[in-house]
Amino acid sequence: MTLVLREPAGRHALDEVVGGGGLLAFDFDGTLAPIVREPASASPRASTRELLARLALAHPCAVISGRARQDVVERLRGIAFVEIIGNHGAEPPPPGTDESLIQRRVALWHTILAGELLGLPGIEIEDKRLSLAIHFRRARDQAAAEDRIRLALQRATGGRVVGGACVVNVVPEELPDKGGALRQLCARLGAESVLFVGDDTTDEDVFRAQIPGLVGVRVGRVASHAKYFLQDQVEIDDLLRELLQLASRRVAGAALASAARRTSVDGR
Repeated sequence: MTLVLREPAGRHALDEVVGGGGLLAFDFDGTLAPIVREPASASPRASTRELLARLALAHPCAVISGRARQDVVERLRGIAFVEIIGNHGAEPPPPGTDESLIQRRVALWHTILAGELLGLPGIEIEDKRLSLAIHFRRARDQAAAEDRIRLALQRATGGRVVGGACVVNVVPEELPDKGGALRQLCARLGAESVLFVGDDTTDEDVFRAQIPGLVGVRVGRVASHAKYFLQDQVEIDDLLRELLQLASRRVAGAALASAARRTSVDGR
């Protein structure tokens, strides 16, 4: 892995994506927003929000999060993303999906898991409509809590289990993961390259996906399928500044080219 902001190869990769009009996509928790003890209080720093708002006006940007889509929309309100994808890639679901059927399955999982897990110290079930997240950050013995959760999830038929930081998720198996969702979004937008920045196990679904022109950046230097990394979440602002500079240069270059074409036509 190469430190994306300090190595020539990494900076060149960013230039290639932005200069080619590629998509810029980000995870939310641990990437755009610091990890916090209470997930309900997660929010980008003011500096991150300002940089992201400017970048999204200058270049196509998207978010792909494990949170419910509306939750992310509310936390990033006012920023002009081309798309916000939630529920680990499952929301919005692909055309033709029977959402009512999916929601009934998720509700059944909730009933099953509540009977087995609620009341155990430090375990909480979050219902995100199209998926469930079972949190165990507050458990005294986190390893034992995760084992208990995964055992209970064996009864969640038709679900795909996705790990995370002190959380285990279960998502309907027929809905796309983050990698599939990003691939579909790139195809819909006609993006021939894409930068994706993420920090967690679920983001590996993107890093190992067969997405043309993918530049993967993992937050934190850990074993990953991503080719590049940031040292820690604080460096997201430095990355956004670099991307904004590249995007501004691209916009200025396009404006100069357009002016030159007009001058050429007028001078005929």
